[in-house]
Amino acid sequence: MHCPSPRSKARAGTAPPTARRQRGTTLLEALVAFLVVSLGMLTVARVQTQLRLNSDLARQRSEAVRLGQEDLESLRAFSVVAASGGLRSYADVVSASTTVDSAAGYATNTRYTVARQIDAASAPGAKSASVTVSWNDRSGAAQQVALNSIINGNDPAYSGALGIARSGMPVKGAFGRSARIPLAAKDLGGGRSAIKPVSDGTAALVFDNHSGLVTGRCTGISAATATRDLQAADLSACDANVGYLLSGSVRFTSASPPDPAQAAEPALSTAIALALTGGTYAHAPICASEAMKTVSYLAAASLHIEAVPLAALPASVGASTWADTGDRHLAYQCVVYPLPSGQWSGRATLVPTGWAIGSSTADRRVCRFSADLDSSGAVDANLEHPPSYAAVDAPLTQQNFLVVKGSEACPVRPAVRVEGNSTDVFANLSTVQHQP
Repeated sequence: MHCPSPRSKARAGTAPPTARRQRGTTLLEALVAFLVVSLGMLTVARVQTQLRLNSDLARQRSEAVRLGQEDLESLRAFSVVAASGGLRSYADVVSASTTVDSAAGYATNTRYTVARQIDAASAPGAKSASVTVSWNDRSGAAQQVALNSIINGNDPAYSGALGIARSGMPVKGAFGRSARIPLAAKDLGGGRSAIKPVSDGTAALVFDNHSGLVTGRCTGISAATATRDLQAADLSACDANVGYLLSGSVRFTSASPPDPAQAAEPALSTAIALALTGGTYAHAPICASEAMKTVSYLAAASLHIEAVPLAALPASVGASTWADTGDRHLAYQCVVYPLPSGQWSGRATLVPTGWAIGSSTADRRVCRFSADLDSSGAVDANLEHPPSYAAVDAPLTQQNFLVVKGSEACPVRPAVRVEGNSTDVFANLSTVQHQP
């Protein structure tokens, strides 16, 4: 028997089908891989294009916002209210439209249209401004941003009032009158206010609401008439002497060491004396002082904290009841009639009754609250409460004193911050020796 060899069998037959299938599968895998890579590259390219589009759009949107803000600020840059040739005016704030592109000298890759719409009837004394900035992005889609604001029609000259106002004519304070007028003064109407320096006295001071100057001193008023009840008819016997108010408080403490923040002891009998210098004055200064207490009460659902005369009752402030805070001090008010130059100079001192000023334990020392408010390096301005006043040409308030034991030094304290509900108040409780 003849048996063919394995080699002859291989020549006689064909390749196994499994080998052909393996070679075809490899080619198919390569084609699929190429397709996947191609799709990935296309996706990356599309993402890159989208990123460039979004980045360009973000830059264009930032430019549009800035253009809108610039247009709004240009509306506020008027120098006069009425139309005036050569000057930008409030009357010129009208609707308008402008184009911003590279042809106009603006470095940009698109064209912006800045459309301004002005409504002069929606707000009294002002104009409503709506600025819309529109453009087409890289893909041709329309884009826009809109900014809205109010343009106030006040005369720009008022913006410099704080810088150019005379010191004797301060900006308005409480109740729409000069900040130099005591808060307790009664508004009489007609631009005048009045206050009784001593609650049970028979004299009253009359102020000009605009300037804060004392325009007269009236006498013959009933001792039972409180400041809050004063009427124009009560002020019949008045002089016409114009003067400056000098006012403040005197606090007392016997603590050792003394703490200015806790000085609330009952006031000792004290008068205020003014020694004027620099010339001959037509009228002598007039000073009055009164012991006060601080109370708190509710009125119209609001908490009020107020200094009232020591013997006052709740009815004096229109309240049915109040809480005594325990704070005590002496309030003083002086009227100084200046020289023909409109100025006065001099020194204010305390005059004790029943107690003495000295340096022993049995005596008292007078300190004055004083600080370098303008950071000039010295207490040299009249508002800073110097040892002596010089060339005063305006009312002076908050010229306060502290009375301590004669054996104690006047306390020196750094400025402190008092936290409030909406803001912080910085108080300087530092004092210097005044008497002896």
